[in-house]
Amino acid sequence: MKRRDEFLVFGVTLLVYALTYWDRSPYDAHVRQAVAFLHGHAYIDAPHFIEHAQIGAYSYQLHPPLPAILLMPFAAFWGMSTNQNWFALVVGALDVTLAYRLLGKIRCPRIWLTVFFGLGTIMWYESVNGASWEVSMLVAVMMTLLALNEVFGKQRGWIVGLWAGLAALARYDLALVWPVYTLMIPPREWLRLAPGFALGIVGYVGFNFVRYHSPFDLGVGSYLYTTPEAGKNLFAIRYLPNNLYTLIFMAPGLDDTFPYFHPKFGGQSILTTSPGFLLALRASWRRADVRLIAFATVLSAAPVLFYVGNGSSQFGTRHFVAVFPFLLVLMAMGNPKLDQMGKTLIVASVCLIALGIYSIRMGGL
Repeated sequence: MKRRDEFLVFGVTLLVYALTYWDRSPYDAHVRQAVAFLHGHAYIDAPHFIEHAQIGAYSYQLHPPLPAILLMPFAAFWGMSTNQNWFALVVGALDVTLAYRLLGKIRCPRIWLTVFFGLGTIMWYESVNGASWEVSMLVAVMMTLLALNEVFGKQRGWIVGLWAGLAALARYDLALVWPVYTLMIPPREWLRLAPGFALGIVGYVGFNFVRYHSPFDLGVGSYLYTTPEAGKNLFAIRYLPNNLYTLIFMAPGLDDTFPYFHPKFGGQSILTTSPGFLLALRASWRRADVRLIAFATVLSAAPVLFYVGNGSSQFGTRHFVAVFPFLLVLMAMGNPKLDQMGKTLIVASVCLIALGIYSIRMGGL
């Protein structure tokens, strides 16, 4: 029964995502990286529209390696014809299914929160968009949900460490959450986290040495030297106000064309795309697990809050997608039952996301 329900969630989500997918994205950096890996090198064939670091004669993509590694079996068959968008649709549907499984381990309105996660957040848009940044986030969310499923399940250290380490190879920021995972499982399991964490560290350092002959990722900084952001630090406290404005206050544009409000190129606040996230505030701070998940939320969001760019060319706040699994857990912890207000916020979220996707599909971003 449980597996049948999960297959149903996956199938329905994939169907909705596939029916609302409208165009193949040209931003297929992960496919290019997968093809490069299959040919035994890290540099990619990067046309001008693909964000990349130019180091001498070689071009290197800016994203962590895990999405490309997952795409390698498909690239082995279809090469550069591999459809990254369809990969994103499947990963997005898997993310929603894993969220459904996780919510089943916490006393909460499971169906309502699953619908919210899949259709009431920009997970929907990220999945149908399928561009390079979106795929990185979708894969990071998948690995984080797998880790959280184990944390709220059998709490086997080697499995938590494996998924947490892989999550960091899709979104480097997520390495900051490792201490939280450690504190949420029994002390006897702590040493068993090490191989997974080591995998994340070795993967990060190794990939950087191959590309930049450095243990650090120099790609984004190198790329920014060729943009209007040149000369700016990647992280600084002066970027906090703009990122907070994007996250909390940035409103959609208004005009007299249906649906009358339209996403802006620079983004849209989480409260005007997914007001259902406000339900996370109901979680009780008296509980130690709530405090730890809240800390994980802050840790995973902190680098983005101090980053030089807010994401731009986006619907919602794509830089914060990796935080969504932790917010979802807080929602579940704070809402063992859902009152009328909670249901209204979730329905409003689904409507706002659907209207945003419709607006983008009809008029572009």
